[in-house]
Amino acid sequence: MGNYACNSYIFFFASLSMKVCVGGTFDILHEGHIALFERAFETGGEVVVGLSSDNLVKTKKKKTRSYRERKESLEKLFRDMGWKASIEPIDDTYGTAVKEDFDVIVVSPETARNAEEINKMRVHRGLKPLRVVVVPYVLAQDGIPISTSRIKRGEIAGRKRITPLRVCIASGNDVKMAATEDAFNEIFASPHGISITYARTEIKTQHQPAGEKILEGAVRRAAAAVAHGDYGVGIEAGVREEHGTFFVEHYAAVADSVGYITYGKGPAFQCPEWILELMREGKEIKRAVPFGTDEERERGLVWYLSKNVERRHLIKEAVVMALLPRMANPYEDKEVTGRKGTPFS
Repeated sequence: MGNYACNSYIFFFASLSMKVCVGGTFDILHEGHIALFERAFETGGEVVVGLSSDNLVKTKKKKTRSYRERKESLEKLFRDMGWKASIEPIDDTYGTAVKEDFDVIVVSPETARNAEEINKMRVHRGLKPLRVVVVPYVLAQDGIPISTSRIKRGEIAGRKRITPLRVCIASGNDVKMAATEDAFNEIFASPHGISITYARTEIKTQHQPAGEKILEGAVRRAAAAVAHGDYGVGIEAGVREEHGTFFVEHYAAVADSVGYITYGKGPAFQCPEWILELMREGKEIKRAVPFGTDEERERGLVWYLSKNVERRHLIKEAVVMALLPRMANPYEDKEVTGRKGTPFS
């Protein structure tokens, strides 16, 4: 017990001595920013906020409030929250983090790559690399990370979705389209009353992917589709080997307009040996199975074998699984207007 208490004190005082940096434009303050600052103040005793200068904003061709206005908003936030920090202008993406005596840098998933570049530059200059703390996205009601750009576009107010959600599926297949609609309606439309519009786009992928290529194909589809909506959905099916056994699997990748991608997989089953033999001869599953009608082909191999479960069900479950990481964090305030104890409450 004594050693535990001693170690706790050592950790506490070590944290107090840490110098932490966090940077950004911070034009419209939102809950994602609050999460960054909370982690920064939890991590160290001295926090320095690098705030994009007006010149830096101009080089990025962004329309924002002036440096003075943004700094005043930060100062007010810190006063309201009881936080103390230094705010300094930065004139490039890396700011003073590449040369000052910081210990930790706090970033979002979106800017984590910048932290890696900063550490490379620090090591090149003979400085110690910073400990990188990546703060998870804070998600809006629609499962997409809150961002200043989304607020400016009028998509969200706080966490609440205020415009129809646009979902694009990277497939011309009616079954994939219907299964995706089933999944999104179940997750977002029914519980939250979010209006959803659906569209589709066609992209070319290799025939009958296998192994890791299945998920890779789904990701490529999702990345192509998201250019046409708030969400892009990619779905692929194929055969994957696990410990010498071959499974028929359906994968889904869901990409959003911020760049966050989540993944899911539907129920899988062992592929019959006779189908594997035909596939080894170069046939795709849909050509190897002797479906009687086009309707049977749409229902898929799983229906042909079971006469009960349909491919649409497997695809829907894969998309639902890909949406689960986007569900609300139960440890955050459930009110979409803001966290308790913050200026957004």
